[in-house]
Amino acid sequence: MFRLTTFLRRAPGVSRGDFVTQWTGALSEAIMANPQFRRSVRSYVVNLPFDHIPEEFLWIACNDFDGVAELWFDTLPAAVVTANAISADPAVQAIASGIIDIAACASWIGHVVDAFDKPGIAVKRIVAGQPRPDLSLEAAQDYWLHEHLAFFSGYKEFMAFILRYRAIYGVPTQGLRIASHRLMAMCADVGFASLQDLSDAYREPRHAANMMTDIVKFGASGGAITFTADKVKVLSGAVLG
Repeated sequence: MFRLTTFLRRAPGVSRGDFVTQWTGALSEAIMANPQFRRSVRSYVVNLPFDHIPEEFLWIACNDFDGVAELWFDTLPAAVVTANAISADPAVQAIASGIIDIAACASWIGHVVDAFDKPGIAVKRIVAGQPRPDLSLEAAQDYWLHEHLAFFSGYKEFMAFILRYRAIYGVPTQGLRIASHRLMAMCADVGFASLQDLSDAYREPRHAANMMTDIVKFGASGGAITFTADKVKVLSGAVLG
């Protein structure tokens, strides 16, 4: 399947609580009322922020964005056409313009590849990055999808904390006409039982000492974005988030 992922940042002067209320309420109602949404979206998922992240976890669960939206589709054409239709919808624009800092958001379409999914997920970390500058998009993605997965899967102590790994590789979409469009080459959804487990996973000594030796083989040294969700709600369709 294909997924339109949008990292959201609230507009200046809007509190996080008001943003979440309006995003999951009036704005989502307007999005779901769009005819193209009703025809093509298979799932609409919202990833909600923590009210408060304890200081000891901010190093890994940073607070840069206010939410992540997911729209799931069967086909790439449906994803592009629907995203354009929703973006151009006057009812959506009227609400979004008052609560979202569009220039600070990032939206792109990717193809979903699930590795594994276990029960007990309470915290979901979404991280997206770019390819190493001297590699083609496809070469970086291919290494990330196969060799990098095999690399970190070899660290059993690290893997003991991870309940889900889902890879979403970004697809160039020339016809996507939305203001927040920023292609992210590689995006991973990673599930954990708690913030403590998230922190402990990335501080596991053997993995922590070696992970960058593999990341530099495919990934850029900067430009990554992350979001850590406290709650995940499916507002429409299948349970895919």
